Amino acid sequence: MLDNTTAPRSSVQQARKDVTSPKRKTRTIAVASGKGGAGKTSVAACLAWILAEQGRRVCLVDVDLGLSNVDVLLGITPGHTLEEVVIDNLPMEQAITRVRPGLDVISGGSGIAALTEMTKAKQIDFLKKIKSLDSYDFLLLDNAPGIHRQVVAFCLAAREQVIVVNPEPTSVTDGYALLKVLRQNGLRRPPYILLNKVKEGFDHATLIKRFAAVCKKHLGALILPLGAVPEDPVFHVASTRSVLPVAFRPQAPGSLALTRVANLIVKRMAPETLHSHFHGFWAASLFTMFQGLHLPADGASTASPKTSPPSAAPPASPEAETRPSVQDVVQRLDHVVAELADTVAKSIRHPQASPSEDASEAAHRLALTAERLQRLAEIWKKAAMSSLKASTANPDAKP
Repeated sequence: MLDNTTAPRSSVQQARKDVTSPKRKTRTIAVASGKGGAGKTSVAACLAWILAEQGRRVCLVDVDLGLSNVDVLLGITPGHTLEEVVIDNLPMEQAITRVRPGLDVISGGSGIAALTEMTKAKQIDFLKKIKSLDSYDFLLLDNAPGIHRQVVAFCLAAREQVIVVNPEPTSVTDGYALLKVLRQNGLRRPPYILLNKVKEGFDHATLIKRFAAVCKKHLGALILPLGAVPEDPVFHVASTRSVLPVAFRPQAPGSLALTRVANLIVKRMAPETLHSHFHGFWAASLFTMFQGLHLPADGASTASPKTSPPSAAPPASPEAETRPSVQDVVQRLDHVVAELADTVAKSIRHPQASPSEDASEAAHRLALTAERLQRLAEIWKKAAMSSLKASTANPDAKP
């Protein structure tokens, strides 16, 4: 079995040395989905792995503010995150984690949120640091699910977009809603559409054809179909072992489908407009984040593909974005932990229902998740302390 755990320190040092090599133009691809559960993170990580396996230099950036599974899927524990680059002035090279030859990962953490709060001087300093990373063939972005300011900004700044949807009607509708918002905010190049988790016998070609027709009719948008990735039990087994399915079973149906997807992207007759510099992408992202984007208002429903696109509306404010509060997320997490504790207790009482090998794998993954929660707690505590210091230094400032 191939192992994609963290490389030894010497390899990481080599990665940092590699990124200072002569600059090259980069294909920047944002992987996104209308809502969670589409398998977006698995697709992004697998594509990054396959491209690196083919000899390309790839950087996968985790820009998901939630509990992204990039590090869990890759079996790594990043030593530093983009948050430390933005807030603590850490050199960009130190935020890189080498996964394998040709594949580096940068974990975003709360640094992605901090990007929207940077002063002009901070933005300039951040972009200077980014210039040291202009050495990749591909920059892949694992976006947060949904339609938020950061997601829209990263998708618009990228030269290519992969929208991942499932065959379920709600997922297709959410994918359409994301594409609609991107079009309303200036996207003109056709995005890729990838149908994921397709059950055997499902007529995915007809669904893609109908989706394309609706997008052309109501949005005036063309799409670039990437085909379908079948629902594959190997993916579940690989996830319990914190290894990518394309590394665990390269010849599995799902792995082969993703390899075909990667080949389609590589072989696309890429005009000069699809290439940019690593620095240029981040500069465009920061510029877009500070603009008046047209985003769905809180509680507003997104139009389904059956409805005509509404007339242009004034840009929504950043506060209007739909986003659960930290308290809500923590409360849901408490319920999940309680359910997990109950499940573990029942497994202990009835060991025959939980084979030792599965239990060991589940324990390993749970330990990795606990480490990630601990890091999130430390990040949140640091942010709270910074906020407290700022309010103390400026007591007249509005909360």
